[in-house]
Amino acid sequence: MSVLQETVSELSPRELALLAAARLRVGGRRLRAIARGDIDSVRSYTREESSRRLAEARREAHADAQALGALGARVLVLGDEEYPDGLAEIPDAPPFLAVRGRLPVGGVAVIGSRQASIAGCAYAAGLVIALGRPVVAGLARGIDAVVHGAAMAARVPQVAYVGSGITQMYPPEHSDLAEAIVAAGGAVASERLPDEGPSRWSLIRRDRLQAAHAHAVVLVESELEGGAMHTMDFAQRYGRLRFALDNTFAGNQRAIAEGAIPLPTDPGAAAACIEKWLVS
Repeated sequence: MSVLQETVSELSPRELALLAAARLRVGGRRLRAIARGDIDSVRSYTREESSRRLAEARREAHADAQALGALGARVLVLGDEEYPDGLAEIPDAPPFLAVRGRLPVGGVAVIGSRQASIAGCAYAAGLVIALGRPVVAGLARGIDAVVHGAAMAARVPQVAYVGSGITQMYPPEHSDLAEAIVAAGGAVASERLPDEGPSRWSLIRRDRLQAAHAHAVVLVESELEGGAMHTMDFAQRYGRLRFALDNTFAGNQRAIAEGAIPLPTDPGAAAACIEKWLVS
């Protein structure tokens, strides 16, 4: 049995293999091969690694297992029954997700600026409550935080995709929010190793997960350089329904010019518009 295949804690051999291979910085293509059960596809890579590095990877995977277990988290592998359908469809699907709580099926991603206006926050909360559908967001400051809070108030399923490891919440002041989401029956999910911190690249990668998971993406407000625009770009690439509040924000106007469906300023009317498109 390979060093990568030994069982650690309560992880399955495949889950352990993925964590250990990720510690060895195996590329995404090889990781997806492992997720699909093709362990032979990485044997040539592991032969290039020293026995010391393989042993280190095994120890690190053991530590990952302990950290996940302490949080009550689990590993979902590409191909598992619970793995989100929307993520499985994209070319660079995460080989695994570390998940706390219960992932919703589909839903609507409601996104916007970290420096949100008072009006934008009120609109986002009202829209989530009026829709009553599962919600997808990214645990960021501003609109994301409002969306998560409104989902808990409306008692609708939700998931927060994060750009850091699941033991390293970002921003750190939202650690309590993450706990509240899980306690309320929602989920927090990450494609990163448990102890990895955030980076600009990982936060953009997180944005693609929001777009892929959701059936539709709604832009509340954003400037052109706002991070929410990455999610809108991914939504367009993946063929998801795209909506944008018709306001004066440059990002919203660009999204509408690129085909996003404009939404009225009343959250109830906007929810009705979104619902019409979702069921058509």
